[in-house]
Amino acid sequence: SYGIPEGVMFGFPVTTENGEYKIVQGLEIDEFSRERINVTLNELEEERAAVADMLN
Repeated sequence: SYGIPEGVMFGFPVTTENGEYKIVQGLEIDEFSRERINVTLNELEEERAAVADMLN
């Protein structure tokens, strides 16, 4: 969702109904927001790569 690869822990807008969470789809993301999301995603991927040897 929103261009975030599966397996990356990331916050998404959600709704809940009957104890189930659903990611809100179709929200428009402006250029500034996309840039900030990408910066955060890059940081998370760098952190994951930095500890990959410890997890294997």
